[in-house]
Amino acid sequence: MDRNSTHNAVKILLVDDDEEDYLIIKRLFSQMRGIESDLEWVSSSAEAIQKINDKAHDAYLIDYRLDALTGLDVLQEVNALNRTEPFILLTGVGDHDIERESLQLAASDYLVKKYLTSDNLARAIYYALGRKEQEKQKIKQLVELNKTKDEFISIASHQLRTPATTVKQYVAMALDGLGGDVNDKQATLLRKAYESNERQLAIINDLLKVAQIDAGRMELAVKEVDISQLTTDAANDFKPAFESVHQTLVCHIEADVRANVDENAIRMVVDNLLENAKKYSEPSSETTIHLSYGDRGVYLEVADRGVGVADPGKLFQKFSRIENKLSTEVGGTGLGLYWAQSIVRLHGGELRYQKNEPAGSRFIISLPLV
Repeated sequence: MDRNSTHNAVKILLVDDDEEDYLIIKRLFSQMRGIESDLEWVSSSAEAIQKINDKAHDAYLIDYRLDALTGLDVLQEVNALNRTEPFILLTGVGDHDIERESLQLAASDYLVKKYLTSDNLARAIYYALGRKEQEKQKIKQLVELNKTKDEFISIASHQLRTPATTVKQYVAMALDGLGGDVNDKQATLLRKAYESNERQLAIINDLLKVAQIDAGRMELAVKEVDISQLTTDAANDFKPAFESVHQTLVCHIEADVRANVDENAIRMVVDNLLENAKKYSEPSSETTIHLSYGDRGVYLEVADRGVGVADPGKLFQKFSRIENKLSTEVGGTGLGLYWAQSIVRLHGGELRYQKNEPAGSRFIISLPLV
């Protein structure tokens, strides 16, 4: 290994199991003009993977033929697609299939050894570093843009929530007759205004919750919670709502199931799933809620016989609503399931969807054991 270090030199790692090729490439580096370089050489894929994971180099030159692994295997092993440093694949003989696959695995360039010169090697490294720097700048801009968007949503939601809450209070006071007698026609109009304002507040609250999640400002108040009692309370609160639309809510809740969770947050997740089951089911349908211990944690499932999900890939995306025969009627923001999944993941758990045969949906929450 040879390192003629320069303070501002580009640090390059060469991965090649042929010492003669290393000496040739080392000589090409010494002849380069315009790029100060600091070349390090390793001859095995195992050592290469360790060095790459140490993130101590600015760029990597990797030979295709190594030992038990190929250069393409190394790109996959180090997850080159998500790395900020450029990778250049070297090969003894040109091969279009290898070239195409290397580019798919995020190699910045593909060079044939017998055609290498100090100029084209320097050019390849120069452009590879340039492209990666442009990618980093674009990512930085996107992160800043996303941060600005989250801040805007949070501020706008706060500003909207205050007047909407005030409207709710004044309409409720008018309905209670605090401003004088209200006739039937006026009461009907006031109730419609109250219900519309409630829907607006629900949208604002969804925006605020999602903004908190995306900004990383959601703090969980975790403690040991009796999930059996939490689920029972949620079911009891929702049973009248199910009955009002001629639906049935059936419970199979194992006793004394406990987990370390934020009680309010998990209750809101359960409420969201029950509300969706009711909204996307028709009269005479049945929704079942199961709670039990499993091999690896706590499992809570809400299964309905509703309209189902035509495109499950969109389920947990922000602002994504899946069209069905009830979607126009029930409305919604497309934020509830995104928020619910984010909350469950903050607990170290998972929220997933399965089709409920022969019809309907199953949403399954898994939470770690206490």
